[in-house]
Amino acid sequence: MGKIIIAVATSGIAATLLQGGRTAHSRFQIPLRPTVSTLYKIKKQTELAELIRSESAIVWDEAPMANRYTFESVSKSFQDIMDNKIAFRGKRMVFGGDFRQVLPVVKRGSKAEQIAASISRSTFWHRMKIIRLQQNMRFAQDIELSQFLLRIDSIMIPWEGEQSIQMLIDSVFLNMINHVNDENYIVHRAIITPKNIDVDNINQMLILKFPGEEKEYTSWDSVEDDNHNLFQEEFLNSLSPSGLPPHKIIFKVGSPIMLLRNVAPELGLCNGTRLICHDLCRNFIDVEIITGPYKGTRFFLHRMPLKSEDNSGLPFESTRRQFPIRVSFALTINKAQGQTIPNFGIFLCNHVFSHGQLYVALSRRVSQNSTKILVKDENLKRRSGIFTRNVVLKDVLLLTR
Repeated sequence: MGKIIIAVATSGIAATLLQGGRTAHSRFQIPLRPTVSTLYKIKKQTELAELIRSESAIVWDEAPMANRYTFESVSKSFQDIMDNKIAFRGKRMVFGGDFRQVLPVVKRGSKAEQIAASISRSTFWHRMKIIRLQQNMRFAQDIELSQFLLRIDSIMIPWEGEQSIQMLIDSVFLNMINHVNDENYIVHRAIITPKNIDVDNINQMLILKFPGEEKEYTSWDSVEDDNHNLFQEEFLNSLSPSGLPPHKIIFKVGSPIMLLRNVAPELGLCNGTRLICHDLCRNFIDVEIITGPYKGTRFFLHRMPLKSEDNSGLPFESTRRQFPIRVSFALTINKAQGQTIPNFGIFLCNHVFSHGQLYVALSRRVSQNSTKILVKDENLKRRSGIFTRNVVLKDVLLLTR
């Protein structure tokens, strides 16, 4: 029809699946931690402001993942640009998402605070028109998937001590030594678990088993305005703030890695993009994208300064100069959202029955035979059958004029 549509998504992986897609944070210059009073400073004379004036609609995928203040602040910014007091400057907004998947995470927040952060508590929610899709296109090709999501006991590995983790690794990464240079083998396999600490432990086990010569990269850590060197470098190196890569990273040629920052969303280098190492040099790494529409594109990645988040729990702001990547034989459930992994295992050693994480983890599968679950706590096993009640349909939310 010759109209301009802006396509954005909350997560980087979902954004790469949209034609011309960008993350909402990148497109609209959204800060990481918006509040009720946050107003994005988009100048009225910029190209972005002109694009917002000329577009006919905005499509925003994975909307339920974002905090309500993100949308309210975007609405206020658009009102300022258009000199219009109507929500989202009176144009159409199409939000896509599934409330049974990962919701906004409020660090150390109560259940009430987590619910209050949802888009369904936004000031404009009463103007939403909810359209429910009635045909799940994925289930049309895989009729057994809905039943699989309701009955998962058949794919559980019994917990028999720490050796059970090795059993899970061997079942997912079968004959890994014979597939060192097989990119399809690497991209089609992963172990998913709720917490980063378990991700790091499993990645360390697998990188040691992966054949080839290892190369170690260490970071340079500093604290802003620390003119008197109050914080020793050894202390800063020992910290692992959320969202930052480890101080010490071990890579091997052919090993899978994952980006931790939106380096160049327009080129497919988004937070969560999976890559493979081709060459490990002193000051850069030669990588190739192995998933999504930008698959096969190669880049040189360099170290960059990465700052700790405001809610990291540290009494100061630290900066870590390191490659914005980590090994990705294993990844968190949140990072797995939006990705398709044909052969994967799930390691549940913690409570995971919130934010729809178990449904997200199980939905990565392609066939039942390629999925294994290792549950460490017997109490978790008893609750594993209650995470979903029926086939999950994806909702599309439309804000009308």
